[in-house]
Amino acid sequence: MHEQKSFTAASWRSRIIGSAVAAGLLIGGGAAAVAITSSSASADDRSSSSYRELEAKVQRLDDIEEIHQLKSRYFRFVDEKKTSQLVTLFTPDAKIVTDGTAFKSPQDFAKVIHDVIGAAPTAHSGYMPEITVTDSHTASGIWSMQDVLNIPAGTKGVEGHHGYGQYRETYKKVGGKWLISSVNLTRFWMEPLPAWTPPASK
Repeated sequence: MHEQKSFTAASWRSRIIGSAVAAGLLIGGGAAAVAITSSSASADDRSSSSYRELEAKVQRLDDIEEIHQLKSRYFRFVDEKKTSQLVTLFTPDAKIVTDGTAFKSPQDFAKVIHDVIGAAPTAHSGYMPEITVTDSHTASGIWSMQDVLNIPAGTKGVEGHHGYGQYRETYKKVGGKWLISSVNLTRFWMEPLPAWTPPASK
């Protein structure tokens, strides 16, 4: 009878110890699973964050390149006297100032281009742009510039020059397209050029 009781007690102790070990393994395994899951989630978060950062950098570079193209078209349209296309590069309420002279609208600016230098061979160039994208729809820029304006002989009221200066501008993205929202052109130095009549085209 005593031996039976001893056996029973030993069996219970064995069962209790076994249950405790099993519980410990389950708890430990659960903690390990949580740790693995947490580590995996953390890695996913880091990967997602890195992807968003890369995506933002690519978008910024794409925006800057589009603004470069926008300004290049501006110079080309001025020199080719394509005034109707020039207007399309601006927001309707764009503020345009050149050497202290303010224009009422992009259309007004284009008209002056047509009337004043429509017959004058010109060459505009911009370089060393500093473009700052401030958010998804606005940006600013500073461009160094040179322009050569050759006035045909006999033209009154306008003098030719070789100018050096700076554009300070702002831009807006409208309907997914970057446009110029303000221009302030300041020429720091202007060398006068004699009147010149280009040779007649053949």
